[in-house]
Amino acid sequence: MASMVIHDRRLSGETPAFYNFVMQVNIRTHIRHITEVVARRARQVRKLNRLHILCHGYENNWDLRGQMSLPAAHGGFGLQLGAEGLNLFNYGLTSAWKGLVDEIVLFACAPAETYHANAGTWGDGKRFCGYLALTSGARVIAARDTQYYNDDSGPIDFHDWEGPVYQFSDASPEGAIINNPSPYRVQRDRASAAA
Repeated sequence: MASMVIHDRRLSGETPAFYNFVMQVNIRTHIRHITEVVARRARQVRKLNRLHILCHGYENNWDLRGQMSLPAAHGGFGLQLGAEGLNLFNYGLTSAWKGLVDEIVLFACAPAETYHANAGTWGDGKRFCGYLALTSGARVIAARDTQYYNDDSGPIDFHDWEGPVYQFSDASPEGAIINNPSPYRVQRDRASAAA
C-alpha cells in the first residue's frame, strides 16, 4: 500500500516519516506545486492508497451571511496548506489527483465544519470537503471540531479524533458520519504504517 504525507511546517512538530513519500511545505510552497508533486509521486507507484495532510485548518469568527463578527471562531474556511492554502477558491487543482489517490485524510482543525450562517458560502467546510472528494475522486476523511495533537515526543500524533468525523465521496459528497474513526491515524511508526 503506497502512502504519502504532506506536512505544512507551520504545524509545529516532527514530520512522521513512515510513508512511501514525505513532503514538507511552508508559506513559500505554492499549492499548484503541491498538487503536481502528489500526482507525480502517485504515478510513480501507480496509485496512492493514502494521502495524509497535516496542517492548520482556518477558523474565523465570521458570520458571512450576516456580515458580522461572532464571539467564537468556527472552522470550514479551508486548509493552511502552502502559500495560498487549499479552499473553495482553488480546490479544482486537486483534479490532478483523479484516479491516483484512494483516500485523503485531513489532520487539521475543523475542515468539515459548517456554521449555520456560513452554509453555502466560502466558509462552508462540508461543501469544501465534498467538492474536494468529487474533484479528486478520493474519499476524504475530515473532522468538524478543533483537533489537538502532541508535538513534543517524536513524530506528530493526533491520537483520538475530537468531535464527529465525516467521510466524503462521490456517493456521499454531503458527508456521512464515521462511527469508528480510530483506523484513520497518522503513520508514526512501522505498526501504524502497516495497518
